[in-house]
Amino acid sequence: MDILVSGVFPAVLVIVFWSIKQATPGKMIVGARIVDSKTGEPASIGQYIGRYLLYFVAFIPFGLGIVWVAFDRQKQGWHDKIAGTVVVRK
Repeated sequence: MDILVSGVFPAVLVIVFWSIKQATPGKMIVGARIVDSKTGEPASIGQYIGRYLLYFVAFIPFGLGIVWVAFDRQKQGWHDKIAGTVVVRK
């Protein structure tokens, strides 16, 4: 039961938000959304799942995959680059 509450439920909730709104509540507040990096269209469910799972990979080396956003020309973290997504302002 703990794994459902601490792992599965948050993952499903985030992916559902991304699928429906292309954003989590925090991104909606600042007017940002997640799109496919090649087309600018809403990302696919597969991209959202990959992006979510890749967050954990991006954090492993001292969070460098997330910090990378500050230095990347397109402002993509490793999770975005690998999943083929980008966060844009509306």
